[in-house]
Amino acid sequence: MAEESNRVRRRSFLKATTAGGLAGMTALAGCSGGDQSGDGTEGDSAGGDSTETSGGDTTESEGSSSGSSLPTYTYVNNSQSYNPPRHDAINLIARQFNDIGMDVEVDTLEWGTLFNRVSVEYDYSFSTWHTFFTIDPVLELSSTMHSSNTGQGDGNFSGYENPDVDELLDGYMSEPDEQARVDMVHETQKILMEDVPQMPITHMPAAAIYNKNQTGNWQGELSLGFNSYWTMVNLEMKNGEDTLKGYWPETLSTMNVLGHNDENKHTYQFTVMYDTLLRLDNEGQLNPDVSLATDWNRVDETTMEYTIRTDHSWHDGEDLTAEDVAFTYNYIAENEVPLFSVQANYIEGAEVVDDSTVRINMSQALGPFNTMVATQVPIIPQHKWESRSNPSQANIQEPVGSGPLMFDYWNKGSEFGLKKFEDHFAPVSFEQRFWRIIPEASTVWELLKNGELNYEPFGRIDRSLNENQDHEAIGTVFQPATSFWHFTPNQRQDGLDDPVLRKAAVNSIPRTPIVEQILFGFPQKGFNIVSPAFGPLHTEDVTRYEESKEKARSRLEEAGYSWNDNDVLQAPSGN
Repeated sequence: MAEESNRVRRRSFLKATTAGGLAGMTALAGCSGGDQSGDGTEGDSAGGDSTETSGGDTTESEGSSSGSSLPTYTYVNNSQSYNPPRHDAINLIARQFNDIGMDVEVDTLEWGTLFNRVSVEYDYSFSTWHTFFTIDPVLELSSTMHSSNTGQGDGNFSGYENPDVDELLDGYMSEPDEQARVDMVHETQKILMEDVPQMPITHMPAAAIYNKNQTGNWQGELSLGFNSYWTMVNLEMKNGEDTLKGYWPETLSTMNVLGHNDENKHTYQFTVMYDTLLRLDNEGQLNPDVSLATDWNRVDETTMEYTIRTDHSWHDGEDLTAEDVAFTYNYIAENEVPLFSVQANYIEGAEVVDDSTVRINMSQALGPFNTMVATQVPIIPQHKWESRSNPSQANIQEPVGSGPLMFDYWNKGSEFGLKKFEDHFAPVSFEQRFWRIIPEASTVWELLKNGELNYEPFGRIDRSLNENQDHEAIGTVFQPATSFWHFTPNQRQDGLDDPVLRKAAVNSIPRTPIVEQILFGFPQKGFNIVSPAFGPLHTEDVTRYEESKEKARSRLEEAGYSWNDNDVLQAPSGN
């Protein structure tokens, strides 16, 4: 009984110490009504969840229960200073979970520690952060949802295992027919949103935030939003401005295109410093006008051929040749470069056919080879890299690429500068681009308004954006993004392997107040692990979950759960 009393005290303490600013959300977060956003009727189901209707009267168990106690669950949270909106949202969700009888504690951690606890150690119950999908959702799902990746640090931190999903993911990767792949990924979404191993809380927008007196024509692209190659080569400068001026809250850590940690602060630099065989445009189509390859052909299931530009050069003036392209693919595969391990797994080898043609042989069939490999692997100069035996550890001081922007200077801890590569086939309209290291958001906004900065690459959705977006000097453009705030239960923990309990938790997530009050209405409420931004790969035909604590309790009771005298949830007898 002492244990039960301690659990109730912990739940009461969480209610009393929820982060400041959440008090006004209590009524909205506790409502039992359905989703009123117009993005679908609550109760529509695709996976058999036909009980998703508005919450009605629910008779809860009274008195002592014969069920077994569930453990205390830990919801890991980032600090208030690191990401205030997400910190508040996690506290609010945890409060909702306690309100339906779950015993949940919030553990606030430094970001690096939190990420390691979840993605490597699997030492958590619930987690939430802003996750970024790539240009193809199956690439990410194959890591986070495939049963073969449940080992420590392998990627599947939810612990989800489903052989039907494994078969669909594997089949998608090897299927050359595009429509067949679309059908497979649709079926995958239906299963995942019925099993809910992971649930999007919000579908986050890609945001272009800029000084409209100095810049214009902001066009986002699918995988990198408004920080993409496509954005940069289509951007227009105004009123004689020739410098694109941005910031980041922390410094870069390397100039090694094969040795960075895949954080956005690095990706957004290297994507314009190095060409890839193929590029996507803002319609998500492979576009030869902005690609190193002007034509491509699938010779057979495991062979691709690319026609390479023969009039292009590296930033140091050396010619870029078909030999450089073949060298890049062989070098990354032979050296097993960790950053491109997924791509390297599919590369058997590359060979030069003639001065303008490169053939790439796959080690196994990969249907979406162009999007998953050819748009991702940066082409590097053989004359700079062939003598380096450990590429991911190379100390690069002045990188040489072939992209539309080239290295200018790097003052570690303060500023990083690029300049226009005049001879590029898809040139930018500005002469220079720099990023200054500015930790304080308030400083950034003042500099944006007075023109000392003219774009905000970090793209944080928060109160400052809400307060400043209507300023006469500020321009904004929003578009659907492939990213979302995820909610992930760890199925390795007692009780969370039951889809009924996971669904009840999803019912309890207050998506409406999170979107409307914590995030000022900028995102959309989450409903599908594959964002609508993916176009034909996305389907609306998935199970939808009503936003209701009453529905959560009703679902649990129907499955045999009960509550003890202290309103603490008990697992069904025999579990």
